[in-house]
Amino acid sequence: MPADNKPMRVILADDHPIFLIGLKVVIEQGHRAQVIAEARAPDELLEKLREHPCDLLITDFMMPVEDQNDGLRLLERIRREHPTLPIIVVTMLNNAGLFRSMLALDIQGLLSKASMANELPAAIDSVSRGKPSIADSVQQSLREAADYGSDTLVALQDLSPRELEVIRLFATGISVGAIAAQLNRSKQTVSAQKVSAMRKLGLANDAALFIYLQEHGLV
Repeated sequence: MPADNKPMRVILADDHPIFLIGLKVVIEQGHRAQVIAEARAPDELLEKLREHPCDLLITDFMMPVEDQNDGLRLLERIRREHPTLPIIVVTMLNNAGLFRSMLALDIQGLLSKASMANELPAAIDSVSRGKPSIADSVQQSLREAADYGSDTLVALQDLSPRELEVIRLFATGISVGAIAAQLNRSKQTVSAQKVSAMRKLGLANDAALFIYLQEHGLV
């Protein structure tokens, strides 16, 4: 971290130009932080990180470009190349499984875009002091997922073969009844396998499952 009398050097990444402008305004208010580089795509972000030493990365989770839209994969690569860099992720998603995956990568801050203007300044301050900052909405999502099912995220490959088969088919838009007919199983069995997979992944509803599958390239 920089000396107390110097603003934090921040690299900012988001694929929406208007939101990028808004983020920069919030970040630089109070003159405690300064945006030294901006990126609108994953490859551009990696390039900026190599070119500009910084004290903090603030990035959107989803910056789709062509066939590259896996936010977790991008964060994993950033972590490999910059293992000690403090990172704050801002996202529109509300997915406990993905939140846990991000936090497992030693992400210091996790915020919702919906409340970003109110929470980002405090998050920057916390991270600058070496303390994590997790948005209230994210914490609530994690608590609800823990109540709903497992509080430990498993990877897709840790699902049973039949669970994985069911959610892969569900990702294509096929109904539970159609999946049951295709796999020659009862509708009740297929529904139970889908619910079991969602509980293991920490996903509370079909919308969260669809977003999770999209993030993992299955949609």
